Amino acid sequence: MNDDRNMVRSPNRLIHEPARLAILTVLSSCESADFVFLHTATGLSKGNLSVQLTNLEQAGLVAITKEITDKKMRTTVSLSKRGRSEIDEYWKTMDAIREQMQSQKRRRTSLGRRPIPQPARLSVAPI
Repeated sequence: MNDDRNMVRSPNRLIHEPARLAILTVLSSCESADFVFLHTATGLSKGNLSVQLTNLEQAGLVAITKEITDKKMRTTVSLSKRGRSEIDEYWKTMDAIREQMQSQKRRRTSLGRRPIPQPARLSVAPI
């Protein structure tokens, strides 16, 4: 059976990448965050964080501002209106995928089919 009910929506690939998803998730919980906070919160290297922020800015998902404070450059990042909309849509898609998988599992079980067996886990006893 190959109808629309069986089609799994695909998440936004730009957002789905783990480093970008971590950044966007942190930003979705606050108004803005500075580079140091994002570095600490995501655990990304400074170089990777910088590259991913540039990618997100070019995609229009974040706004980056730089200012000099106490003779130091301070970089602040916030979600753009589009970024907030995109991350909200991403989570709705992930919820829909989870619900669809749970629904399929319930349907298989209610039709008398046994759930797909899970692989056996091996344990090795110490010698």
